[in-house]
Amino acid sequence: MEQLLTFIANHPILVGAFAVVLAALIATEFARLTRRWKELDTPQAILLINRRDPLIIDVSNSTDYANGHILNAEHMPPSRIESGNSQLLKKSDRPVLVYCKNGQVSPQMATRLVKLGFEDVNLLKGGLSQWISDQQPVSRGKSGKAKNSAGKRSPAKGKSGKDSARRGKQGKKSRADHQAESRVAEAGENREAETRKE
Repeated sequence: MEQLLTFIANHPILVGAFAVVLAALIATEFARLTRRWKELDTPQAILLINRRDPLIIDVSNSTDYANGHILNAEHMPPSRIESGNSQLLKKSDRPVLVYCKNGQVSPQMATRLVKLGFEDVNLLKGGLSQWISDQQPVSRGKSGKAKNSAGKRSPAKGKSGKDSARRGKQGKKSRADHQAESRVAEAGENREAETRKE
């Protein structure tokens, strides 16, 4: 015990820094354990989207939203959530998936949604950046068609909805489906180019 007191007396800055880091770690873990929203990785978010049809909220700025967002996501800047949007409050019985570009803003908005009365709030871990790096499709523009991470357009759903039913809810397709469609599209483009040359 005497050696510990001597060490503390000889190294007050080091001991103080250790105490601050330890307090921050304890506070962070306590906050993580007591928060009332869940953090989901990309596969868990896909399961939520396909099985429970959540309200998907993109809290990115307008430019980031236009550059790419998850299919069927509603753009809702933080100011609209902070003000307690009446249209949003009507949907408080639905599960929610909230995300932003990099996962920086969405935790505060998830906490705000819980305070507004939403019971099943989920956060996309890593935000849209992680979604794209996991090669999931995004939609561009305000009402653009879905595109995969390589920027190629996915085909539109058929009028009968058979394509949608085959792929599951929200029109999600497997990576193999995307690759097969890309190969078919490239083959068609090559044939058209050859026809033009002749």
